[in-house]
Amino acid sequence: MTPAQPAGPLFPDPRFFVIRLLVQYVGIIKRQTIQSSIYSYAGVGVGFLTQGVFFPNLFSPAQIGLMALLIAIAQVLVQASSLGLNNAGGRYFPYFRNIDRQHNGYLIISSLTTLIGFGLCTLILWLGKPWVIAHYGSQSPLFVEYYYLLIPLTFFTAYFAVFDNYAKLLYDPVTGTLLQQFVQRVLVLAAGGLYWAGWLTFEQFMGVWLMAFFIPTLLMIASVVRDGNLFVNPGYVAVSPELRRNLIRYASLSLTTALSTQIILTIDKGMISNSLGLDATGIYSTASYFAAVIALPATALYKVAATLIAESWKVNDRANILMIYRKSCLNQLIAGCLVFIGVAVNLPSLFTILPAGYETGYFVILWLGLSKLIDMATGVNGLILSTSRFYALDSVLFIGLIIITILANNYLIPRYGIDGAAMGAVLATFLYNFVRTLLVWIAFRMQPFSWRNGAVILVAGLVWLISEQVPHYSGSIWQTGTDVLLRSGAVTLLFVGLVVVLKLSPDASELLTGAWQRVKKLRS
Repeated sequence: MTPAQPAGPLFPDPRFFVIRLLVQYVGIIKRQTIQSSIYSYAGVGVGFLTQGVFFPNLFSPAQIGLMALLIAIAQVLVQASSLGLNNAGGRYFPYFRNIDRQHNGYLIISSLTTLIGFGLCTLILWLGKPWVIAHYGSQSPLFVEYYYLLIPLTFFTAYFAVFDNYAKLLYDPVTGTLLQQFVQRVLVLAAGGLYWAGWLTFEQFMGVWLMAFFIPTLLMIASVVRDGNLFVNPGYVAVSPELRRNLIRYASLSLTTALSTQIILTIDKGMISNSLGLDATGIYSTASYFAAVIALPATALYKVAATLIAESWKVNDRANILMIYRKSCLNQLIAGCLVFIGVAVNLPSLFTILPAGYETGYFVILWLGLSKLIDMATGVNGLILSTSRFYALDSVLFIGLIIITILANNYLIPRYGIDGAAMGAVLATFLYNFVRTLLVWIAFRMQPFSWRNGAVILVAGLVWLISEQVPHYSGSIWQTGTDVLLRSGAVTLLFVGLVVVLKLSPDASELLTGAWQRVKKLRS
C-alpha cells in the first residue's frame, strides 16, 4: 500500500494561492494606474478645451451651470439606484468569483438591483417636481425647464456604473476610464461643435449632449461582451443565506456612504444655485473642473486598489494592505503636488482666455485644489475602512461630513460667495480624512507617513515659490500658450528632478529609469 502523503503538499493552505495571486496583481496596480492615467489626462486635454475654453465662450454661465447641476444631481441618483450593491461588490465579489459558474450570477443581481433602485429614483423625481419649482423657480428657472432630463441621464450613468464596476472587479479598470474620461468628453465637445456651427438650438444641443452619456454605456456593455463576461443565465444565480445577509447589511451601509459622498460633492452646487443662481454655479463648476484635474491619479488608483485590498482582507494579509497604503499616500501626494503647482502657476494665463466674470473663480480653484490634495495625501484610508470589518464607521463619518459641509456652507456662502463654498470643502475634507486616518491607525496600527511625505510638501512649496518669481507673458493666444507650456515644463523638470535626486519615491525613480531605458532602446 502506498504510504499516506502528508496533508501539506497535497492540500496546501488555500491562502497560499490567494497570496500568490496578490503578489502577481501588485504589478497590475502600477501598470493599470499608468494606463488609466494616460487616458484620464488625454481626457483632461479634451475637457480643458471643452469646459475651460470652448464652453465658457460659447454658452452663458447659467447654461454651463445647468449642465453641471444636472450631472451633479444625477450622480447622487446613480448611487441611490445601485442600492449600495456596486460598492458592496468590491468587498464581496471574491465570494462570487467563479467563471465556471458565471460568477454565480453577480451581473444579473447587480443589473436587477439597479433597475429597482432606478424605478424608485424616478418616482422621487416625479414627486419632487413641485418642491424644485418652489425652491429653484426664481433663481434657476433653466433648471426647472430641463428638470426631467435627470431621468434618462441617471439611467445611462447608472448602467455605465454597473458594467464599469463589473469590469473593474474582473481586473479591467482601464476600459471604463477610457470611455468615461476620454470618449465621453470627446462626444460632449462634438455636441458643442454642432451648436457652435449653428446646426442645433440649445434645446436640441441638450438632447445631443445626453447622447454623450448613452454611447459610452453601450460601448462599456460591448466591452464586457467582447471579453466573454456577459453572463445572464439566471440558473447560475447562487447566494448562500450567510452571504446574502452580509451583502444586504454591507450594501445598506455602503449606500449611506456612497450617497453621502455624492451629496457632499453636489451640495455646494445645489446651495449655490439656490442662493446665488445658475450664473454663479456655472463659474463655480468651471473652476471646480480645474481643481478636479488634480485628483485624476487617485481615481485611477482607487479603481485598481479596491479589489486588491478586499482580496487582502479575505486572507488577513495586512502587510500587503499597509504596503498599498504607504505607496498610495506618497505617490499620490507627489502626483497631486505636481498637478496642483502646474494649475496654480498658470492661473493668470488661464483667466486671459476666459470671458469677463470668470476671474471670480480664481481662489475657488486654489481652495478646491487644496481639498483634492488633502484627500490624495491620505491615500486609500477610506478603502481600508470600507472593506474591513469596521465599514460601518465609514458610513457614520460620511453622515458627519454632510452635517459639517451644510453648516460650513450655510455660514460661508452668504459671506464669501463661491469662495465660501470652496473653503467649506477644504474644512470638511481635512476633518474627514484626519478622522479616517486616525481610525485606521487605532484599529489596525497602520500609519502610512514618513519623512518623505513631509519632504515632498517642502519641495512642492519651494518649486511653487520659485515659479511665481517669473513674470507671466500674455497677449495673443500663442504667447499665452507658449508661456503655459514653458512654465509647466520648467515646473515639471524642477519638481520631478528634486524628487528623484532626493530619492523621495522609489516607484517614481523606477518609472523614470524604465522610461529612459525604453528611450535608449528606441535610439539604438
